[in-house]
Amino acid sequence: MSRNSASSSDRLIWSLTLRDLLLVAIVADLVVLAKSFMRIPLHVPGHSGVVIVALFVVGAGLIGRRGAATLIGLVAGVLAVVFGLGQVPLITWIKYLAMGVTVDVFLMLIPGALERRSALLVAGAFVNLGKLCSAVAVGLLLELPLGFLAWGLGYAATTHAAFGAVGGLLGFYLVRELRKVPLLAPRDDAGGADR
Repeated sequence: MSRNSASSSDRLIWSLTLRDLLLVAIVADLVVLAKSFMRIPLHVPGHSGVVIVALFVVGAGLIGRRGAATLIGLVAGVLAVVFGLGQVPLITWIKYLAMGVTVDVFLMLIPGALERRSALLVAGAFVNLGKLCSAVAVGLLLELPLGFLAWGLGYAATTHAAFGAVGGLLGFYLVRELRKVPLLAPRDDAGGADR
């Protein structure tokens, strides 16, 4: 096995280090805590996306492996269901998973996105919209009464995109600053080059 292929496989999600697993757990916990504390009655849909999208970006940026955000979404979704944060557990779990998958797909499609403000601004909008779309899709599949949601879907989509974009931008600045901390600095073997 050549040295090149060994370092390439080390960057996959399946070869997480203890540091990476701890970061997944911490970021997933922070996502769930942020959602539970962001129950501020602003009456604007998607406002929690500012913090949650930023945390997904931070997690993906600090771990630097493909699939890291998906794993964060999976763990955060399970935690949210366990702590009863959503009215419909399947929708709650799918929303967090969709956000993580959207972050990972965006980072794989756009190389170096973590280093570009504009890319993360757009990614954040899509991530928060992905959360909204996944909730609507699961609701339609389960034949839940979503008439009230369809009425304000345009407004909700706009605010989700706006708050998600702000969250993506916040995530960019957080990743940039947190990478200066020695414990959180990118490693030579997985510094995000695989994205």
